[in-house]
Amino acid sequence: MKTMLLLAMVMFFNLNLVGQSTSKVETLTTFLDGITAFQEADFSEAEPLADIKILADTKAAKKIVLTKESIQTALDELANYNKAIIIVGNHTIVKITDHKNCKASGAWGAFMPFGKGLIQKAGVFEPSEDYINNIIGIPDGQERILYLLN
Repeated sequence: MKTMLLLAMVMFFNLNLVGQSTSKVETLTTFLDGITAFQEADFSEAEPLADIKILADTKAAKKIVLTKESIQTALDELANYNKAIIIVGNHTIVKITDHKNCKASGAWGAFMPFGKGLIQKAGVFEPSEDYINNIIGIPDGQERILYLLN
């Protein structure tokens, strides 16, 4: 009986590991596909968002720190660029996929566009697709940076 239980536990853990075989770097590379500033870049498996942030700092045409006070100006500026990503702390990345499809956000005091995001939880990126306020959270002391790219 103990052998059967042990065997079942080993099989369960092996199945879970197979399902998580995609690395964080592979997930981010796929997510950023089509954003030329990030193609063929090398990211570390340990902290890939930190590497993306460093690259975005150099490749972005414009960088805006998002606060409740700056959000409307940032969203107005968004219309002048082909692509945009937002990095929240060291755990979330969002790409704005439809800047015309917007929904009012009371917390931000602005109409927020639709986007796709990856939120790192327990060392794994979980995908999200929603209006960006629901991905980046409410305005607080956490750093949120919008990178505008051509």
